[in-house]
Amino acid sequence: MNLLGAEGTLTRRYDDRIAATAWARQMIADPAGWVLLDTETTGLSGSDEVIQVGVLAPDGKIVFNSLVRPALVTAIPEAAARVHRIRMEHLADAPGYREIVDDLAAITAHKLVVAYNAEFDSRLLAQSARAAGIGPLEARWECAMKQYSRYVGDWDSSRCNYRYQRLPSAAHDAIGDCRATLAIIRTMAMLARSRF
Repeated sequence: MNLLGAEGTLTRRYDDRIAATAWARQMIADPAGWVLLDTETTGLSGSDEVIQVGVLAPDGKIVFNSLVRPALVTAIPEAAARVHRIRMEHLADAPGYREIVDDLAAITAHKLVVAYNAEFDSRLLAQSARAAGIGPLEARWECAMKQYSRYVGDWDSSRCNYRYQRLPSAAHDAIGDCRATLAIIRTMAMLARSRF
């Protein structure tokens, strides 16, 4: 049952879309204050690890891009490999997470880290740190997926929230997905201030 009624729902969707647009405009207005980050992983579980990390500046410049050799995972499931096309043999000469974390920490220090599904990326980075026997990356995270879901406004009554949207034009490559995330932030920032 919709307690707000149709008019209240439309008003909320409009207000939330405007708020997501304002967020995107704030990001675009402060390019020095944030970076985009994406990972590719061995899977989705609590024991999986990152196998690629990419960081992009808001101007589209690649700041960091590296394959990562997992510390404990010894095989990439075929289902995951089909998505990102990374196999264990590609990681033989890649640095481990312990070897890249200082570079990541230097890049993300004093910046907001924007990711498409920030909860997933931050969790997998933390799992990789734990597998490597080190502490997690200290960062302030912002989720572009949640903002984009508000912008799209597809209500999921079972969750009493907006339905999460797939990343448009996802490349399933860390840098490609950072670029796709940047594109949706730019798209949201251009919304005309009129009712939809």
